[in-house]
Amino acid sequence: MKRLNIISGIILVTGIILFFSNPGFAQEEEKNNDKDKEWHSKEMKGMKIEKMGDDSVVVYINKKSWDDFPMHHMPFCCKKGKYNGHWAGVELGWNGYVNEDFNMTYPANEQYLNLNNARSLMVNLNPFEFNFNLVRNHFGITSGLGFSLNNYYFSNSTLLIKDSMKLVAYNIVDQNGKPADMKVNKLFISWLTVPVLFEYQTNSRMRMNSFHVSLGVIGGVRLCSYTKQEYYARNTDYFLKDDNGKTIGMFNSGEKPFRDKGQYHLNTFKADLTARIGWSFLNLWTTYSLTPMYQKDQGPVLHPWTVGITLVGW
Repeated sequence: MKRLNIISGIILVTGIILFFSNPGFAQEEEKNNDKDKEWHSKEMKGMKIEKMGDDSVVVYINKKSWDDFPMHHMPFCCKKGKYNGHWAGVELGWNGYVNEDFNMTYPANEQYLNLNNARSLMVNLNPFEFNFNLVRNHFGITSGLGFSLNNYYFSNSTLLIKDSMKLVAYNIVDQNGKPADMKVNKLFISWLTVPVLFEYQTNSRMRMNSFHVSLGVIGGVRLCSYTKQEYYARNTDYFLKDDNGKTIGMFNSGEKPFRDKGQYHLNTFKADLTARIGWSFLNLWTTYSLTPMYQKDQGPVLHPWTVGITLVGW
C-alpha cells in the first residue's frame, strides 16, 4: 500500500512539472506580463497613464499654452500657403458725395442735395473672389464680383422728379407752408461691381497674423434706382413748390411708404478708386468715384465717396 502511495505521488509531481513546463502556458504568462507592463506606464496624445498597484490608475493631462493651439484648424484661419486677397465678404459703410471743389456745401438752388450722412448707410455683398499671385505669395492681383447697395438720405423735405429733361427737385410743404415732416426721404442705388486690386500682404500662410494693403479700381454697372418717401402724417395733403415759392402740384401722403423707380438721370456705369488696409480680419476701406454721379448736363456734378469696414471676410 505504501508503495502504491509513493508511486501515485511521483506521477502527480511529474504531471505538474510537465504542465508548467508547457510552452503554451509560458506564452500565456508572457502575454499577461506584457499587458501588465503596458498598463503600468502608457502614454497617449495629450495624457500619460500609469498603473499603481493592482487596482489603481493615475492619469496625467498635459497642459498646452495658446501658442500650441492649432490655429490652422479654425474656420477662416487655415493655412492657405498662397496669395489670398481681401475682397470677398460682407461690408458696411457710409456714403455721400462732394462737388467739383471737394465740398459738401451747395448753393441755394441745390439745397435738395444736402444729406443726412449718419443715416446714409450702404452695404457691400461680395460673394466671389479671384486671386492671381505675382511675387512670392505676398503681392498679387485680386478681382471678383460684388453688389453695392447705397442709400442717400436727404436732410430736407424735397422730391426728385425722374421724367424731366434734367434733374429737378421740388420742396414739399403742408397747407401752412411748412416743410413736411418726413420719416424717410432717400435715393437708393444698387450696383454690380467688379474690382481690380493690387494687394501686398505680409503673411499668406496665416490670415490671423497678416498685415495687408491694397489699391485699385472698382468698376460698376447700375442695376436699380428708386426714391422712397414716408411721412409721419398719414393721408395728408402736401404741396410741391419750386425755389421761388410757386406751387407746382399737390399729392396725398397715403397710408404706406411710397417708392418710385426710375433712372433719375444717374450714370449707368461708374469707376471708383479704392484703398484698403487692415490686420488679420480687420479691414478698413474707402472709395472715391472718378465718374460723376449724374449724366453730363442732366444734373449737378457730384462724385460719390464711401468709407467702411468689413464685417465678415473669407
